[in-house]
Amino acid sequence: MKVGIFLADSNGGYPVPAARGGAVPALVEHLVKENNDKQLFDMNIISIYDKKAEKMAKRYPNIHFIWIKPPKIISFFDKLCFDLIRTFFKKKKAVSYKSLFSLLYSIAASSRIIKKQHYDKVVIENNIPMAWAIRLSHYTGEYYYHFHNIPRINAKCKEVFQNATAILCVSRYVAKQIGMKDNPIGPIRKTKTRVLYNCIDTKLFTPLADEKKKQKIREKYGISKEDQVVCFVGRLSEEKGIDKVLEAVKQAQNQKIKVLIVGSYMHNINVKDEYQVKLHHLSESMKDQVIFTGYIDQNEIPTIYQIADVAILPSMWDEPAGLTMVEAMACGTPVITTASGGIPEYMKEHAIVLKRDENLVRNICQEMKHIFEVTDAEKLENSVEYVRENFSTKTYLENFHHAITEGGKQ
Repeated sequence: MKVGIFLADSNGGYPVPAARGGAVPALVEHLVKENNDKQLFDMNIISIYDKKAEKMAKRYPNIHFIWIKPPKIISFFDKLCFDLIRTFFKKKKAVSYKSLFSLLYSIAASSRIIKKQHYDKVVIENNIPMAWAIRLSHYTGEYYYHFHNIPRINAKCKEVFQNATAILCVSRYVAKQIGMKDNPIGPIRKTKTRVLYNCIDTKLFTPLADEKKKQKIREKYGISKEDQVVCFVGRLSEEKGIDKVLEAVKQAQNQKIKVLIVGSYMHNINVKDEYQVKLHHLSESMKDQVIFTGYIDQNEIPTIYQIADVAILPSMWDEPAGLTMVEAMACGTPVITTASGGIPEYMKEHAIVLKRDENLVRNICQEMKHIFEVTDAEKLENSVEYVRENFSTKTYLENFHHAITEGGKQ
């Protein structure tokens, strides 16, 4: 069975393999890596060209990569458009136009590839305008749209989504949203949606039993053996709820609590909005309790979870899925999060899931204190096993294969 997986975006053209990062490219690379070994089907990856990605692709000899290489004039128009939007249309989200012309070029190139390659099945990853590749190619075979987010537009191709063989969703929450009449591509029938939960690298995210190694990592960040460590991994943006973490720790009035934040530096920031001002004041008022690590390579992220006593990840928006929570659980770290979007589906009973209400900060503080006082080793072991069974890359490939062949979880 010959399957073409198409990727494109308007935020900079992240390639597969994930040489430049990106959540969706990383997930697709998990499929690539597993299928390279298992060879469940003849997998073609159609991706924007990147020199480093091309080199990385050599690791996967059983996968066929087709590169889309926009000419230099396209890059020129991308930059021109991006600069114009930033300068004259300040209310618009300029990053959405960063690679507009590259996206248009990719759509045209993808439609030609679909015509030429004669795929048994086509899978389009997340990008709404890529529906035009189906439309322009007049493809009549089986095709699937894989949504990692809730669609906000339909690119005037609503019939392409309605006629898809199936829509793959990262959570039941996303499936429910596209089943509504007011969604731009909806209503999509429930029988046409298939839930494909995301995955993590369970070989990378794993508990660390060696206490000496843990202490060495803690010392790297100036954390003593007696300190109680709260970690937060994510963007320093309002929807991620970092202010709720800081407020809860401040409310605890315990100087032994250290907050380890993986993200951008806060020191000497160029304050741009009210939320950044709020974070700046909160961190300044807590002085030595807050540690900003700056950027950390993905391969080092597990060490943060491994030395933490609790991971607090209070998402304040309806996230389609919540992989940072799953990563933390895989490392044997207790998790406090919120009932937001698809997060409860991923967490089940293996994390503390709180309501996003006026008592959120107080409840985070109480649950954090309880975790510091009581360690439920058996529960943590069960959480690790739960992640390994349900969110491994091996399981992801098997579920993906099932979703585009026999049907997925309804």
